[in-house]
Amino acid sequence: MEKGDGTHPVKGSLEGLAGDVPHYTTPGGVLYLSNSGQLELLRGVHERGVPLRTMVRGSSMYPFIRNNDVVTIAPLNGRLPRIGEVVACTHPVTGRLVIHRVIKKNAHGWLLQGDNCPRADGEVTGDQIIGRVIRIERGGREVRLGLGAERKLIALLNRGPGLFFIKQIWYFPRRAAGFILRCLQALPLYRLLGRYLARSITVVPAGENDRALIQRRFHLFSPFPIPSPGAEVFYWVARRGSKVIGFVQLVRQHKDHRHWPGYWLFSLQVWPPYRGLGAGEKLTKRVIEEAQKRGAAELLLLVNEDNRPAIRLYQKLGFVRAVLPALEPVLEAEKKRTGRRRIVMQKKIEAAR
Repeated sequence: MEKGDGTHPVKGSLEGLAGDVPHYTTPGGVLYLSNSGQLELLRGVHERGVPLRTMVRGSSMYPFIRNNDVVTIAPLNGRLPRIGEVVACTHPVTGRLVIHRVIKKNAHGWLLQGDNCPRADGEVTGDQIIGRVIRIERGGREVRLGLGAERKLIALLNRGPGLFFIKQIWYFPRRAAGFILRCLQALPLYRLLGRYLARSITVVPAGENDRALIQRRFHLFSPFPIPSPGAEVFYWVARRGSKVIGFVQLVRQHKDHRHWPGYWLFSLQVWPPYRGLGAGEKLTKRVIEEAQKRGAAELLLLVNEDNRPAIRLYQKLGFVRAVLPALEPVLEAEKKRTGRRRIVMQKKIEAAR
């Protein structure tokens, strides 16, 4: 589980546990920090013997720690890490802050690996391990699986392909159902049905409850590390009856912003069962209309270059591929981290009459 980077910040709050020194406690405090920022904060508070409660992002510890889970990282207080414990440490190669499981003790250190990673991080020494995860929260509730007595078995399975095969068996029914659904959505009859059902899909501004629902479902973050002064964000949801089935944002960033100036369509999401029914097109058109209303000369978006259905939709609505020189290094760095490359698409907007 790699902590947030400079492009996608995470939320961190320094909160003492029961019995901790009161003046180190800031209930409800929120800090938006980069990976290096959280690393320095973690080191600082642990020098004082204080735990750090923070939101994490990533899937390298899935399913035991998930994207947007809140973990409490406590100091080791001089004791050695134990097999199966989940610890925060600096990666032996990249030097970044990661939260992974101890799977083996070697002569000179410990071997760490993410529960959802195909290989170990490498050997880390005691001075690279900053603390251990003592609590996991998801949706406001404590999650115990992964930190109890079963942690040693998980570590043992991680040394070989055992955990990988167990997860493949566990998720097979869901993947099979998803494959069948995608096949159905590609059929002309399904599209014909979609055009009929699209009449009952409405796009409306998102309320606070809608945004909270989207955040829980898709773990969305702002695309910008720190919104510049004057940035504006507008939200819409697609509904079928009373049910929210999709979401989109229009972000207007200051024209002098280094990487993201102008108007951006961001976070277009449609629930899988409702894809192919026209919700994505309606949401995109709503963003285009709003950008035109606000006098935008162009609308930009980012999309994974292998997401062909989304690219076809955007091309249908007048978007073409574009290159923003200032953003290219950011996207290339992202590809090295994630293995996927996003591209910029642009639509020129005529002035509203």
